[in-house]
Amino acid sequence: MKSILFASTLFAATAVFAYKPVVEQQFSDVADSGCRNRDGDFIVRGMVSSANEDTVVLSDPNSSRSTISVTLPGRGFFARAKGVFSKSKHETTDERLHALRESKTTVVVTLKCRGSGTPVARNISFEESDGGTASISF
Repeated sequence: MKSILFASTLFAATAVFAYKPVVEQQFSDVADSGCRNRDGDFIVRGMVSSANEDTVVLSDPNSSRSTISVTLPGRGFFARAKGVFSKSKHETTDERLHALRESKTTVVVTLKCRGSGTPVARNISFEESDGGTASISF
């Protein structure tokens, strides 16, 4: 019993010290330096310039010439199979991203760097026309 209590206490203490909050980065900083030397998740605000099945290009709300390319998590076999019978999550996401581009809505994107490559989206949040908040999670 004591060993279980000790193990659970040790696990809880490790989890508390391992937590790193997500920090918002300036769009221009990420656009200039890319996804290098970043530790953990980070957030940027931008506007959807273009989107396809695998990638979203975000532009800086202050300067449309500054862009970031963001990778969307890939489609697996089961997602493709589901798409045969109904609208898949990826099709719905693609439609939503195109609507956000058309409406020029600012989005808040949580990103994860993997090596020195393109950042990978973990979540895309935005304000809906009725004032509510919505998000696309990956």
